[in-house]
Amino acid sequence: MLRFIKLTKNYGIQTVLDEVDFEIASGEFVSILGVSGSGKSTLISLLIGAEKPTSGRIEIDRLVIENLSSSEMQSYRQKIGVVFQDFKLLEKKTVFENVAFVLEVCGASNSEIEVQVGSILRRVGLSAMSHKFPHQLSGGEQQRVAIARALVHSPRLLIADEPTGNLDPENTIEIAKLLQKFNREDKVTVIVTTHDPMLLQNIAPRVLRLEHGKIHEEKHWKNPLHEDD
Repeated sequence: MLRFIKLTKNYGIQTVLDEVDFEIASGEFVSILGVSGSGKSTLISLLIGAEKPTSGRIEIDRLVIENLSSSEMQSYRQKIGVVFQDFKLLEKKTVFENVAFVLEVCGASNSEIEVQVGSILRRVGLSAMSHKFPHQLSGGEQQRVAIARALVHSPRLLIADEPTGNLDPENTIEIAKLLQKFNREDKVTVIVTTHDPMLLQNIAPRVLRLEHGKIHEEKHWKNPLHEDD
């Protein structure tokens, strides 16, 4: 269970998040919709422990993120995966090496890396491109590498911050379906931030709108991929 409790973040006199309150259940898929500058990235920064709230807190399984020690924070971050709009791939490493880097940091053996990287690349459809470099890939393929890298260590939580912001409509739909696939098959909790309604139309069973520092639940959002909804 992930809980945001009266979460407030100020930068000087500007309030970006204003007593934000909501919960996300384990295994849930939630999209946070908001225009540029609405506070989505600030929310993510607080969630990954890169910043601390002005007041309020974020709890994950009753642990308060801002109270974690350095070693506890490192352990926490090894249990989450993060995907960014600009991919953040290492240009001098191959697809395989980019994904393997996460496991190397975690101390995995060479045999474990070989098996786990091979498996995740198959699942994102990039097995044939494992020896290519990022500049040899399309934008959609680069984002698939980023998703593979975020998921190769089997995290409990996947955070995707504007994951389709640099993609065309066709690739947006494919990335949306891929995120949904991992949520359904691996039961990983997924949080997606976006300003793109097209992305929401393809994935989101639950949509939260971030506006003027407040969170509002979109009660009547319909996901066309769920025909029985």
